[in-house]
Amino acid sequence: MRAQAIRAARHLLRDSGPQAITLKAVAVRAGVTHGNVTYHFGTVDALHVALITSITEDLAAAAATAVAHLRRGEISAREVVDVVFDAFAADGAGRLVAWLAATGAGHRLAPLYAAVADLVGDLAEGDAGLRAGGAKAISRMVSAVVVPALGDALIGGGLQTVLGHEPNAVRQVTADALENLRKN
Repeated sequence: MRAQAIRAARHLLRDSGPQAITLKAVAVRAGVTHGNVTYHFGTVDALHVALITSITEDLAAAAATAVAHLRRGEISAREVVDVVFDAFAADGAGRLVAWLAATGAGHRLAPLYAAVADLVGDLAEGDAGLRAGGAKAISRMVSAVVVPALGDALIGGGLQTVLGHEPNAVRQVTADALENLRKN
């Protein structure tokens, strides 16, 4: 039932935005009773935490796989950037993160922050070339990708159009920055 409700919440997020994710709306979308959703989550806060946890798990797994491929020289920094940007753009994930932060519900983002911290730690342990800079060097790289990815998911398309940039210009700038950070 929890997985069914999370899938329903993801559909609502993609189709109608984060403000549409209520216990009642999830119940309707999942085809179950409001009481059933309330029993499994208790509050909309808990539902939001479960949703961001699910999204974060997908993002962390995709990022870890991409970084492993990058280390083996199988993909470029741009492809890692694309994975992260796509994750924030997909199904409204970036909109959910921004909405939770903007509405004073940033505490619900704890699973995202924990996953980012874990990823930084894992990357620092696994990369001998960066061990001298350790987690600090890795955290700069993660910030250099995550922050633009979130911004791009929110306003990137419109901003790039107004500025006359080609589509995905921010992705290339971010990939270039990541490459420079990796070299230094």
